[in-house]
Amino acid sequence: MPTYEVRACSAAEIFDDPRSAGLIAEYAEECGNALIGKPAPRRDMYENLEGSGLGHCFAAYEDGALCGFALIIVSVVPHYGLSCATPESLFVSREANCGAELMKAVEGYARRNGCANIFYSAPVFSRFDRMLSLRQREYRLTNRVYTKRLA
Repeated sequence: MPTYEVRACSAAEIFDDPRSAGLIAEYAEECGNALIGKPAPRRDMYENLEGSGLGHCFAAYEDGALCGFALIIVSVVPHYGLSCATPESLFVSREANCGAELMKAVEGYARRNGCANIFYSAPVFSRFDRMLSLRQREYRLTNRVYTKRLA
């Protein structure tokens, strides 16, 4: 039986991990948006978000090996005047079984830091979309996101 650990970390810890390239490729395959183009994660931007205090990273490990990651952005939503959290990325490998633990860590962090809500988005028909739709008592569908290519 595998053991899982989920913890806060730095963007550097994720990018420097030897398994990150494979996870990022798997994430791009499942969650990429073809209208935007091929994913090309910008380490410097993740680190800048961390440095500003807006971005917060989490890593998930299975038997000590990186198997998932998340970056959440915590900010005040001007229209409501409340802090809310938005995952910029949240992903767990298909082989791992710790997505719920990663979400619990992210949500716990957001709660402890005064967030009123967390806004998840999921690619239509993805594993994450199916999971959220099965848990509608906790995760309510409130908005739909549409994409229009401009360039």
